[in-house]
Amino acid sequence: MLAARSVFRPCWARFASTAASSSYKIVVIGGGAGGLAVSSTLSEKLGAGEVAVIEPATRHYQQPLFTFVGGGLKSFNDTHRPMADVIPPKAEWINQAAAQVDPAANTVTLADGSTVAYDYLVVAAGIELNFAGVKGLEAAIGKNGVASNYSPQYVQNTYEFLQNVRQGNALFTMPATPVKCAGAPQKIAYLADELFRAKGIRNQVDVNYYTALGKIFAIDKYADAMNAVAKSRDISVNLFHDLVAVDGPAKQATFKILGSGPRASESVTVPYEFLHVTPPMKPYDFIKRSALANAAGFVDVNQHTLQHSKFSNVYALGDCSSLPTSKTAAAAAAQSRVLKHNLLAQIKGSSVPALEYDGYTSCPLVTGKHKLVLAEFSGYTGTPQETFFFNQANEHAFSYWLTADVLPAVYWNSMLKGTWNGPSAIRKVANPTSAN
Repeated sequence: MLAARSVFRPCWARFASTAASSSYKIVVIGGGAGGLAVSSTLSEKLGAGEVAVIEPATRHYQQPLFTFVGGGLKSFNDTHRPMADVIPPKAEWINQAAAQVDPAANTVTLADGSTVAYDYLVVAAGIELNFAGVKGLEAAIGKNGVASNYSPQYVQNTYEFLQNVRQGNALFTMPATPVKCAGAPQKIAYLADELFRAKGIRNQVDVNYYTALGKIFAIDKYADAMNAVAKSRDISVNLFHDLVAVDGPAKQATFKILGSGPRASESVTVPYEFLHVTPPMKPYDFIKRSALANAAGFVDVNQHTLQHSKFSNVYALGDCSSLPTSKTAAAAAAQSRVLKHNLLAQIKGSSVPALEYDGYTSCPLVTGKHKLVLAEFSGYTGTPQETFFFNQANEHAFSYWLTADVLPAVYWNSMLKGTWNGPSAIRKVANPTSAN
């Protein structure tokens, strides 16, 4: 009964329903940052009962704060709220997982076998952590000195295990797969280095960053900055090293060497005292199996309009999409503006020009307490798109304050409510000439 359309819906639409109405004007798959940014605005525009959000989780996490939790700089309690508190009041929350999408029939099949029909579909499902993709990792993580800031289940282990380190190797990994927040794997290495120095044990601990990629960061300007930071902290950067196995009881990590160098395909086993793992990630199976997916398994959308390449009533944003830019909350905010404009214009039959997404994304690279490199760029062109007049590739206390204290409030109070579309308007005032 809770899922049935009703004139009283605005009073109780936040409460979860597991039995869906037969159809909605818009169905949004995913209650993460992108899904809520879109559904908040669309449900306000279209009215109660027209928009449904399919989301199985009962808590919403502000994942950009997980690095600060792992580094001992924020409380885990700062990172989450009940899903019922953030679902838009005029949207229907279907508290189930999507199991199948049939875009030809305009239906979504839920985990319990029931179906939901839609006129328009927005896919904002995120990306799946694949701990099983590394041999032995599932058995080792959460103990054996192995932690990950990517999971709410294990993020608190990071700081706990770092405090137990007295000597030996501290390893930090980055996989070969696409990941969300691609800067996070190295950020925790800088915070660990700072912690070890504060405890006076840095000379007894070797800090090693292992990345499966060929450079420390995708954009040259910020790669140069991060290489300089790593060198100044005596952090070893190992390129083309992909974590393939973890032996928890023995405290050993095995890497496969990628690339085309003389050691390509060799395996290297390294002992560790602490291991922070960024797990491989993959598209959700219900997307990969559907006609929505491209060859890599992501929702195949036009990189500028966010409309599906084949099904004109389907859109996608965020980590599950094929958009060739870094998968971050900042990217999802900018994408949400484009998607909402273009979808509403389509619903209204308007001839207004489509908005186009330019690949904007941001990766705040925290390098220590009160120090941060604020990377902003287009993933499409590789060009920096910095909001402020100073060189954001430099470590700066202002950038740290902005990321640690201001943006969390923006996230909860504006982005999830559909009113934060990224810093483009601020950039016009704070850096009008794009001098840096």
